[in-house]
Amino acid sequence: MIVRLLDTGIHSAPMNMAIDEALLLLCDEQPKVTLRFYGWARPTLSLGYFQSVSEIDLKECERRGFDWVRRPTGGRAVLHDHELTYSVIAPIEVLGASVAQSHEKISRALAVGLEKLGLHAELAQSRASGKEASAACFAAPAPVELTIEGKKVIGSAQVRTKRSLLQHGSIPITIDFEALTAVLKIPRPELVREKAAGIAEFLGDMPTLEQLKDAIREGFVEFFKAELEPQALSASEQALARQLYAHKYGTPAWNWGREVHAQAL
Repeated sequence: MIVRLLDTGIHSAPMNMAIDEALLLLCDEQPKVTLRFYGWARPTLSLGYFQSVSEIDLKECERRGFDWVRRPTGGRAVLHDHELTYSVIAPIEVLGASVAQSHEKISRALAVGLEKLGLHAELAQSRASGKEASAACFAAPAPVELTIEGKKVIGSAQVRTKRSLLQHGSIPITIDFEALTAVLKIPRPELVREKAAGIAEFLGDMPTLEQLKDAIREGFVEFFKAELEPQALSASEQALARQLYAHKYGTPAWNWGREVHAQAL
């Protein structure tokens, strides 16, 4: 399998979502598998597609200088800060017809990557009960998400068109639980500390972002028997991302409302 590797660096919250969707939409026209790494210009709270803005404390976000954006994917809120964010864009036929199949394959590749750092991650088997449900993604693992010693260490979500899929996720090195609790209206804040962790919690030394990128790259190469081809965003991808930024992710209509463009999961 040939996998295009994109390391797009740091962008604003709306532009990061615009780039991910541009890659998804153009995958329909030019099928290819892409692994993207990226970061955030400021700490950012990303909301799931179906999530209500009322679940976050906007005044606290503003006070702390945090951005917020609505994702095209489902799931719950993620605070993106000291982390590596990844996305995988691929034709559905390559990674599996069902969401569960494709999510599991990506999770297993990520797990192989974490093994390169000396971490043993396992696939979660069950979803949080209603009593445990929270606005925070990391409050509990969904099936086939990765845990270490029972704590969720990667949070991911997926969206699909008819032919392609986008899965993106957060791999926190550390989690600022105080900030996360402050910007989300979490009924049981202690649950997040009990159920989630950054990977540094399980390592003797703090990994660098480059070490984490290297490990995840190796995981994808090994699991998928892939050949990685480092590339940059194409002119068409950049142009579409700018359009999506201007007319969608950078607008109140998207971030506050509901705009269906694909089946969010």
